[in-house]
Amino acid sequence: MRAEQDYDVLISGAGMVGAALGLALQRAGLRVAIAERRSESLCAAADPLQRSSLVNAGAGAFLAEQGVDVASLGTAVVGMRVWDAENAGSIQLDAADVDAPLLGHICENQRLEQELRTAFGAAGGTLLFDCQWQSRYLDQDAIELADAQENRYRGRLLAIAEGRQSSLRQQLIQSSILREDYQQEAIVATVQVERPHGGIAYQRFLPTGPIALLPFANDAEGRPQASLVWSARTLMARQLFALDNEQFLHRLQLAFGPQLGVLRGIGPRGKYPLSALHVNRYVQERVVLLGDSAHGVHPLAGLGVNLGFRDVVSLSNVILAALRTRQDFGQRQVLLAYQRERRPDNLLTVATCGGLNHLFSNRSPLLARLRDLGLWGTSMTPPLKRFFIRQAMGL
Repeated sequence: MRAEQDYDVLISGAGMVGAALGLALQRAGLRVAIAERRSESLCAAADPLQRSSLVNAGAGAFLAEQGVDVASLGTAVVGMRVWDAENAGSIQLDAADVDAPLLGHICENQRLEQELRTAFGAAGGTLLFDCQWQSRYLDQDAIELADAQENRYRGRLLAIAEGRQSSLRQQLIQSSILREDYQQEAIVATVQVERPHGGIAYQRFLPTGPIALLPFANDAEGRPQASLVWSARTLMARQLFALDNEQFLHRLQLAFGPQLGVLRGIGPRGKYPLSALHVNRYVQERVVLLGDSAHGVHPLAGLGVNLGFRDVVSLSNVILAALRTRQDFGQRQVLLAYQRERRPDNLLTVATCGGLNHLFSNRSPLLARLRDLGLWGTSMTPPLKRFFIRQAMGL
């Protein structure tokens, strides 16, 4: 016999953003179910690439309110060093400049996801692995979905947090989508370094794309490590990826410089194509997009997951405010408050990250001069510098 289950909110996608939304709403007293297409064992398996994200201070504070301590899962970031490889422009952004202890934490994606899913289950939420929902029907009171076994799930709202290739978004959201292919790929890995990072995140802009080496926990033998994200034009990235470890580290050392001393070793490498995405419409009746299902940015500023967490905060606040005023939070007119709040920020960030990538990824002398002036001007203007620090912190 097929099961029929009723919930307040259905969430498709149990990654960091979907799990965070489910946790916040479940703790607020709603009945929440999350469907995850991956198996439980695959979700729990260690990531050999140790892919990581910068969870800024604002997102960290929100997660702490939900009972998830990011500090216990990641490595503190107290400052950033950003410079142009071919010119003199550079800037230092330090949490101490705004009387703060840190900018955020570098967390392994898999560890943070698992912690959020565990907390969601402990709060009483329903987590369905190996589950891919398909839309069945929508009425004035609920949306109904079904899994491959024809089990049915009804909810007052469906939140889609499946990622950029979301199938439910394609089924349910009628909207134009802005897309841009950067013609770059990012190589990710964990690198053993000679000098301790001291909580500093480094980013060097090259004409072929930016290199970031981010603070990461020491390895099992206590040797310092950094998390690498090297973005390069597609052909170059594929050539780099094909090198053996010794050759790759040599090229990385030449491209990055001596800031962390000798680069001594590297773990497994992965790569993925880089592009931008922004969905024009986030909401329809009883359906809402958030995280990478709504927007995707270049990784150069480490803002992607933080935009998703800001979506979670905004959507949670809209839903809970509707409950307090006895409104139906699944109605499009109510959900539009979330779209009005998040769309400008997300669209601006997508455009800014893409613009910065284009600005730095070239050898134009005029643009090089503009880059230097911009970095120098920001560095020498304390109020502007403090503004960028607080933006990086998500405050």
